[in-house]
Amino acid sequence: MRRRIAYGLGITLLLIISAVAVFWQAGLSGFLGQQLKRNDAFLAEEMAYHLGTLAYLYGYPIVDMLAQMHNETHRVSDSQPAYAPVNRFYRFPGLVTPENSGNLRAPNADTLYYTAWYDVREQPVILSTPDTNDRYYTIAVTNLFSEVTHIGRRTTGTHAQHFALVPEGWQGALPENVTPYPVSTTRGWLLGRMYVAGKEDLAEAAALVKAVQLTELSDWQRPRAESIPEVHAEPLEPHHDLRFFALLDEALRTLPTRAGEAALLDQFRSIGIGGAKPFDIETLTAPTRQGLERAIEAGAKLAETSKRRSVDAYNGWMISKDIGRYGYDYLHRASVVAGGYGNLPEESLYPAVVFDANGELMSGSNRYRITFPPNQLPPSDAFWSLAAYDLWSLRMTENPIARYAIGDRTEGLDYNLDGSLSLLLQHAPPEEGTSNWLPVPSGFFMLVMRLYEPRPEALDHRWVPPVIERLDQ
Repeated sequence: MRRRIAYGLGITLLLIISAVAVFWQAGLSGFLGQQLKRNDAFLAEEMAYHLGTLAYLYGYPIVDMLAQMHNETHRVSDSQPAYAPVNRFYRFPGLVTPENSGNLRAPNADTLYYTAWYDVREQPVILSTPDTNDRYYTIAVTNLFSEVTHIGRRTTGTHAQHFALVPEGWQGALPENVTPYPVSTTRGWLLGRMYVAGKEDLAEAAALVKAVQLTELSDWQRPRAESIPEVHAEPLEPHHDLRFFALLDEALRTLPTRAGEAALLDQFRSIGIGGAKPFDIETLTAPTRQGLERAIEAGAKLAETSKRRSVDAYNGWMISKDIGRYGYDYLHRASVVAGGYGNLPEESLYPAVVFDANGELMSGSNRYRITFPPNQLPPSDAFWSLAAYDLWSLRMTENPIARYAIGDRTEGLDYNLDGSLSLLLQHAPPEEGTSNWLPVPSGFFMLVMRLYEPRPEALDHRWVPPVIERLDQ
């Protein structure tokens, strides 16, 4: 009897232990499964966040340009400053002012602007330029990577010419006297500048701008209607939502892979950007979507903050020589695009300053002066100017004398007895008079000096702009 009882107890205990083991194993399995799922979700979100942030910086110029292309080749607003269909020029009617600056960031007030968005995916487009009789002009040919080449006085001369924008490797035939001009991306931007000597020169400069034409190859030498058809659309503003990656994805699947970037693009494909399948916001997993949304926020903040980062300074002036050629410095490229597109340094140099000689941000609540010593004006083979912009918006601001730049074409400048030139930089009109006054915004501002066709001493820093002297101490 005792043996049976002991045996029965043993069987019962074994069954209990087995049951506990089964339930424990099931619980552990469930726990491990949940933990693995959490790990997978964490990895997916973090990879999307980190790679997405890099993709945002890499793709910033591509998306920014495609958005601008859409917004300026469609009628997105009754009051938009610039509108023309693809492969047609829009010509600004006058020098840029606060009212008509449009999407231009930190624009100049020295030249007439003319702008066009080209698309040569179907056929070449012929760019015709008139004889400007040695008048300075330039056309920045900017690809979707924000890399720049130039057509104009410095590079191609000022006689009448025809250039065919063609994709790299294009093998077709062109009309006689048309020079092929390969472009590395099939879509891009043309931004032209035509020198204006003063108010009395405006009409002649405008006539030359009107003579700059774009013609698709199939329409070459055919009469072209001056009327521009209206193509309406909703504005495209993708910088702060997931449409950014949708636009980047669409572009990357058609853009050529550039040298040294294949591995980077493979990383982007791992989060669904630039792969064989189109980027689809609706099919993103929750972790990937969360990571990419964080990446949009972080990337936008990086691009915005990078506009105001310091670069090598000389007498307080930041002078960047890396505009238009960026290599693998994607943050710098994004910062230039966010702050405004620029020419190559040998075409025009842009020293900029935001701090005075005391190391404090310049503000319209103070008065400042810059003095060029005798024979030390900005060295350029074309012309130079100095302009002021609101620090945060990079826009011109209204002033009572409608002066938005001062420079070598400003009439009535008063030189000092020793031949030096002092310019007054302040918000309110100076007591000394307005001859040498550059009005500045009421708040924090940035000064940008422009040297068109800068001479070698400006490019290698043998000449640098003078310090900004604060008069209110």
